Amino acid sequence: MDGALKTLEQARRADEAHQADIKKLVDELQEVEVKRAAFENEVAGESKKRGSNVHLERDLVQEYDRLKQKADATSSKYLIHLDSVNREQKSDQDRLDSEINKKAQIEENYKKIESEKNEALKRQEKLIDHIKTSRLGLEEQKRIKAELSQDVGTSKERIHELQSELDNVREQLGDAKIDKHEDARRKKKQEVVELFKLEVPGVYDRMINMCQPTHKRYNVAVTKVLGKYMEAIIVDTEKTARRCIQILKEKMLDVETFLPLDYLQKKPLKERLR
Repeated sequence: MDGALKTLEQARRADEAHQADIKKLVDELQEVEVKRAAFENEVAGESKKRGSNVHLERDLVQEYDRLKQKADATSSKYLIHLDSVNREQKSDQDRLDSEINKKAQIEENYKKIESEKNEALKRQEKLIDHIKTSRLGLEEQKRIKAELSQDVGTSKERIHELQSELDNVREQLGDAKIDKHEDARRKKKQEVVELFKLEVPGVYDRMINMCQPTHKRYNVAVTKVLGKYMEAIIVDTEKTARRCIQILKEKMLDVETFLPLDYLQKKPLKERLR
């Protein structure tokens, strides 16, 4: 905008100078025209004095032609210079109009930018207020976070304690379920033995119930030796075993292992092992 204003001022000064040149040339042209008219009037007056039919002397005619040509040449020179100045003045006027338009556009842009600046300042004030509010909120959230972190630390310790208690309870429940399941299984197997005793003669009992070591420390050894036969049912003969198997099939009971006494091959015990 400052550059446009300087250009506008230069154009104005150039226009004023051109206008002065034009005025000077016009004044000079008018002065020449006045002298020319006076000269022509003077010549015309002398002609009237001598009579309308009297011809001018040859010298006067030549002088008149010379002065007329000189006046025409001078007038033509001034007219050419005047035309040049007029063209320059028109070009300067066009530039002046262009600079005035640029100035108007710059002023319009300036007003627009000034308005945008004011709006930006208003938004800046709002943002500053929002930042202050956000900082206060952040400090409050940090305080709450610190309190919650302390509560969470305490809660984690309590959760760990409760988890330990829960694991103990679950372990106890698991053991209880296992014991319950084992008791149910033993009860069911004992019911099967009782059923055989009622319906088939010659059924004694399970190996585990009939073979008890002299001390508890021998339980593992006995269990290892007997292996899968710990739950086997002892009967007197093979025929009795086959009858029991038939009952299992009829009543769709679990598979059982039978040990008929007349079918077993017994090895004598080494006395040194007693």
